[in-house]
Amino acid sequence: MIKVPSNVLAQLCLAYQTTDTDITYLDGGREDSDGIAYTYYRKDKKMVLKILAMDKPAETDLNALEERLKHVNYLGSQGIDIAYPVENSSHALYVTQENGKHIFVAYAMNFYEGENPKTDLLTTKLSYHWGKVIGKSHRVTKAYDTWKNFNSKPSEYGYIDEINFFTDWCKDDFVKNKWIEMRDTLGKLPINRNSYGFIHNDNHQRNIIVKDSHITLIDFDCFFCQFFVQDITVPVQGILFDLSGGMFNEVYNKEPIKRYFDEFLNGYESENHLDDFWLTQIDTFINYRRLLLFTCMQGYLNTNEQLKKGFIDKITDPVEIFKSL
Repeated sequence: MIKVPSNVLAQLCLAYQTTDTDITYLDGGREDSDGIAYTYYRKDKKMVLKILAMDKPAETDLNALEERLKHVNYLGSQGIDIAYPVENSSHALYVTQENGKHIFVAYAMNFYEGENPKTDLLTTKLSYHWGKVIGKSHRVTKAYDTWKNFNSKPSEYGYIDEINFFTDWCKDDFVKNKWIEMRDTLGKLPINRNSYGFIHNDNHQRNIIVKDSHITLIDFDCFFCQFFVQDITVPVQGILFDLSGGMFNEVYNKEPIKRYFDEFLNGYESENHLDDFWLTQIDTFINYRRLLLFTCMQGYLNTNEQLKKGFIDKITDPVEIFKSL
């Protein structure tokens, strides 16, 4: 994350009727962060101010961000439990401030009390409520005009641009080729409004806030036009890391995975139906997530040969996890 200059921070705060002395650091701002978040109060209501930095020229990235913010705002207006951007005093969803080679972007959201759930809670009724929120968001998004890709992106479908991004980022030639194979595999899947559209795309347990079984989705910076089944697959990654194996080693306990899918899918189906065909594709999307995590973690994995080998082994010969339940 590029450091926000003090004069830029002051101007961005001003747009949200606060000052740089009245905000409190919340999260982010690290080298690996996509932005930095602060809290502040507006008329006694606690808010979150998120600030991002973009390299100039930033027109394409800024247009994509605007499309993302508009859709998330739409979901919030339809009653989806999500931390969504709210308008500032100028009725804008975001503001920008240029400085040197960068454009800094800020937007505000309501603050939600609660905490990220522990992994063992993902095998309980909590997953039912989580699935219900995701199912409702997919049902609502099917009425949204944009669904194949951001208008500002070059490809017809969002998954292509996403895979191209990770392929370019990946430094490992073997995994890079696996990304290309994944693009070919997904290119054979049927795409229509019942299976594809705007999704959260990164709804792991650190991106939900839970209070008294009430779930709020947060951090929509990865919102993208993608296959709906991604939002069913991503939440299980915590279980595959912590309780069951399967992400970078052998599955040693299937029961937590089964309980998660039983609960999550029941909750999802109470709000939106996804054809059974897509359940047969879950193992493919688990491997998609494995490729993504490897690419995001590649710097660290190069310092941990044993963990890297585990990932490579499972990418080479992915286990059938969902199909075996």
